Amino acid sequence: MSFLKRDCVEMLGLKKEKTNILVSGLNDSSIPIKSQVTAMITNENKSYVRSLNFLVVPKITAGLTPSNKFDVSIGDFSNIKLADEKFNVPERVDMLLGVEVFYELLRQGQISIPNSNLLLQNTVFGFIVSGGIPRENENVIHCGFLKHEINLDQTLKHFWEIENVESDIPKCSKTI
Repeated sequence: MSFLKRDCVEMLGLKKEKTNILVSGLNDSSIPIKSQVTAMITNENKSYVRSLNFLVVPKITAGLTPSNKFDVSIGDFSNIKLADEKFNVPERVDMLLGVEVFYELLRQGQISIPNSNLLLQNTVFGFIVSGGIPRENENVIHCGFLKHEINLDQTLKHFWEIENVESDIPKCSKTI
């Protein structure tokens, strides 16, 4: 299950298809998803191209990226190609790729950065950076867990609500 922000879908002019899926997260919080799209993802040199279905959501996350730029030195590894050269600069998250594609993206090669909690992992997009970064507020923890569930009872109920068209046509009391 992969996700794409609604404003990104609109900017790209992707055709939305109706759906009715309930996505659940931590503490059984859930959000109903009403549309999905199909889109191609690719790396810069087009050696990796994949068609994916995305659930369309208003927002992917809040606060997962750092709110301020943080300094990081990858030392002698500065000649490697990073997937995102500005990984340490706060940006919005427009897309979240699901596990159905995640392991396809990985390539051989991991590099531990000395004197840090950072790890570089090679992917089809270049090296991605993972690990601990400085946080402003140690009392806030972000965790990603999603459960994809299609509730048949809710889906049927919603179907009949849509199909059941009530008629408000007044009845005529006079006969002609």
